[in-house]
Amino acid sequence: MSAPTDLALRLGRLLGVGSRASTVVLAAGLVAYLVDPAGAPAMWLLDTGLIVLMATPAARVAVAAVTYARDGEWMFAAMAAAVLGVLFVGAVFATG
Repeated sequence: MSAPTDLALRLGRLLGVGSRASTVVLAAGLVAYLVDPAGAPAMWLLDTGLIVLMATPAARVAVAAVTYARDGEWMFAAMAAAVLGVLFVGAVFATG
């Protein structure tokens, strides 16, 4: 079983990388929008940045579920999988 601090460090790195990646993509989208407000690349970058930002917490839950399952912590793995299912169903209903 991995130490809780290992999982916490791994999840912290994941959240940090996701936040930084979305910030970079959103900033690029903002610059592109300021250069050409009607341009498709600007909207694509802004949409992608928001998707990365919203997907980061879901990725955190997925990593936690896999880590718990690998470590044999089946109750925590099941709870994390249930949360991931709820996030997925919410995303499906939110997109129409």
